[in-house]
Amino acid sequence: MYPILFKAGGFAIYSYGFFLTLAYLGATFIVWREGKKRGFNEEKLLDLSLLALIAALVGGRIFYVALNWGYFSADLKSILYLWQGGFAYFGALVLGTFVVWYSSRAWKWPFFQIADIAALAAALAFSIGKFGAFLAGTDYGIQTSLPWGVNFPNLVGSRHPVQIYEAAVSLIVFVLLSRIYVKNIEKSGEISSGVVFFDWLVLSSLARFFLEFFRADSTLLAGVKLAQILALIAFSCGLVSLYYFNLRNFRVDLRVFLKKASSIDLKLARSKFTRR
Repeated sequence: MYPILFKAGGFAIYSYGFFLTLAYLGATFIVWREGKKRGFNEEKLLDLSLLALIAALVGGRIFYVALNWGYFSADLKSILYLWQGGFAYFGALVLGTFVVWYSSRAWKWPFFQIADIAALAAALAFSIGKFGAFLAGTDYGIQTSLPWGVNFPNLVGSRHPVQIYEAAVSLIVFVLLSRIYVKNIEKSGEISSGVVFFDWLVLSSLARFFLEFFRADSTLLAGVKLAQILALIAFSCGLVSLYYFNLRNFRVDLRVFLKKASSIDLKLARSKFTRR
């Protein structure tokens, strides 16, 4: 592993921090480019990108520290050692989404249009950032005898390079979301609000659930990996929201369902009356 890419005198470039910077730059470029096309203020787009980054780092770190408090309680200063890695995906997701929502509301921007763009940026950023986690030796996988297994420092046996799996899957998700995003614009001339965001939530959560089977540093809750529980919750929320906001008209479906249910009840009542 290469936790430090290179040193120059007393100055060191950490691989995790380097790839986090690349991830931020890539995400910022997408937010700026697509937001500008949609007519949003460029300076505020850059502000939003920075605020979302800070929120994701803080949220991810807080959740990670909470899950691994036994380790950090012995040395509280290590909580601030962000360059060494250690971020929880769902903590970053929750606080990052909240900041995007709050900023959009404060600037009177349509949240779901911004969220669609942010989802593209997040998928790319996550893919890039996972290479930093791989080089830093964090988020390691379970032992394996497969030929592509990797030996990590201070760990026994060859391990699944689950960070690379996550990076590859997130890149695929980014490509799929990009196609959906472009098709929505070509079809209607504007972003179909929320479609890309909810698709990202569904796809990334589903990927997270299955990739957790290969991770070795997961927190357990009643014998089940906490990340998988959260992934199922996020997947369900994304699927329900996708249906409610985009795929179908929930209110119309509900009226049709109630109408059919009432007609069935009426037929049953008539059949009982006829028998009498």
